[in-house]
Amino acid sequence: DDEPEMTWIENVAILRPYRGRGIALALLYHAFGELYRRGKKGARLGVDAGSLTGATRLYERDGMHVYRSGYTYEKELRPGNELMTQVV
Repeated sequence: DDEPEMTWIENVAILRPYRGRGIALALLYHAFGELYRRGKKGARLGVDAGSLTGATRLYERDGMHVYRSGYTYEKELRPGNELMTQVV
């Protein structure tokens, strides 16, 4: 990142049986406090906006906002016909 005062939070994940107990929010608060202590001015993280886990609501409730949005495309690769060797 070209902004050294910012940092990225790689993952926030809570096992399904433990969700809804405030654990993710507590982890974020702890991380933000430690980052501030280390001189960081802000934090960013990536999230699947279509996720049904409620992650986007959690981050917004915590005071975060959308900084940038984008798309990630994905394709599953599996065995199939080799098209480059077929005569058309």
